Amino acid sequence: MQLKKLEMKSLNKYILPFCLLFSVVLFTTNANAQCKRFTKKNCLPSLKPFTHNGKLTAAVFNPGETADLEMTFNAGKEYRVLVCSQELIGQVQFKVLDKTRKILFESEEGEENPFWDFKVKTTQQLIIQITVPEQEDQKNRLAQLTPNGCVSIMVGFK
Repeated sequence: MQLKKLEMKSLNKYILPFCLLFSVVLFTTNANAQCKRFTKKNCLPSLKPFTHNGKLTAAVFNPGETADLEMTFNAGKEYRVLVCSQELIGQVQFKVLDKTRKILFESEEGEENPFWDFKVKTTQQLIIQITVPEQEDQKNRLAQLTPNGCVSIMVGFK
């Protein structure tokens, strides 16, 4: 009888961490699937008349987060870089920087789905920097849940 209790305790020791890990993986997969759906429905149409490069670059962000993405742009092509985000995280801003981190483009504050059209003379790598604004009510309330939302970086070419 005591052996069975010991086996159950040992089994419970492994089941709880497994269930937690499984739920985290399931939540992450669900968030990424929702992000893909959002991108295809809400962002892809804004890329026209440019042809999408076929890469889906999207992630779930929290207010106040910043991320850099390095991308290669080929000589002689005209490009559109579009940043599209869900409303609940606010108006996302982006900058395009060269390798020396010199700002080539900066979106306007409050602009919905900002984009930049440009032509590249020589093949080069550029950095796209995304900034999700902090929300005013989040600064004042520590215990409040922080909303997160999808941010997509779309690149099209002509």
